[in-house]
Amino acid sequence: MLTSMVTGVHFVSGGLEFTIRGAFLPILPDERSTFMTLFYDQESHPQPELVSAGTFIGDPGWQHSRRIISTFEIICNIQGLLPLQIGDTRYMVGPGTFLIVPPELEHKGFRTITESLKFDWMHFSLPGLTPVEGTGDDPIVDETSSILLPAYSENLLMDRITVITNQLLDVCQMHGDQRYLNAILACVLYEVTMQTRQLLHTQSMNLHELQPVRDWIRIHALGPISLGQIADYFNYNKSYLSRKYRQKFGITISQEIERFRMEAAKSLLVETDDTVESIGAIVGYKDDKYFMKVFKRSTGISPTRYRRTFHQRHFNSH
Repeated sequence: MLTSMVTGVHFVSGGLEFTIRGAFLPILPDERSTFMTLFYDQESHPQPELVSAGTFIGDPGWQHSRRIISTFEIICNIQGLLPLQIGDTRYMVGPGTFLIVPPELEHKGFRTITESLKFDWMHFSLPGLTPVEGTGDDPIVDETSSILLPAYSENLLMDRITVITNQLLDVCQMHGDQRYLNAILACVLYEVTMQTRQLLHTQSMNLHELQPVRDWIRIHALGPISLGQIADYFNYNKSYLSRKYRQKFGITISQEIERFRMEAAKSLLVETDDTVESIGAIVGYKDDKYFMKVFKRSTGISPTRYRRTFHQRHFNSH
């Protein structure tokens, strides 16, 4: 994430560039601030309330209308690019991003979209939610905050969040009990809070020597990948790498690969009509029976049952 605090229009897109008075200025990785805009709630028992939720679908040529709303809005699970200006900050919201639109602040599209767009949205109220600029060293945004949400992030594990938002959207579509909906919303907020604390903690310390290994595994997990291949790439002894990785992350490299593959499989089961067999192949399993065995071991249910559980949606296009 990157935002500018100087006067003018700010631009956030992939954490690499922003505009001030029409000029593009590159930001080098070592110049990025560890500060991020956060929303926090210090109530010991916060009571978020879901107002509405759904999935938006837009065609090329659509542009977000100018709006001011009275609730918070979460935008996530994006397919395509959403050009959105909130106040003076312009965002190109794309896949893997998480965005909060605060209440009583004008937001609008700053250009039409050029490709199909789809995203999930949730309007909710939480009176104690307050904006702050913070870091992992700031006690206000750490231990004392029961809810801690980034205004914008490209670094959350969205697959974990998607599992919960899928359930929320399904129950909303079925006109489920408001208390149940509020409880699922709270689960979404607590999941984001947990991940945000972890991100702030990482930003407040030097990255561990094995973090690049973990990032490399995440990027390549769906292809043919092995401990030997990883060790060779990073010039590690295989036994040393395996031992140190487990000590650092509490998980073996094989388990890490499986975790990334299962998160990808969950998304594909919900977001596509691909067969279970083809999804297994996409996430790295040539043997579909073995894929189904691993999936059930990981989630407790079969891929087919997982897909049926999260099949309903409320779609809108305006």
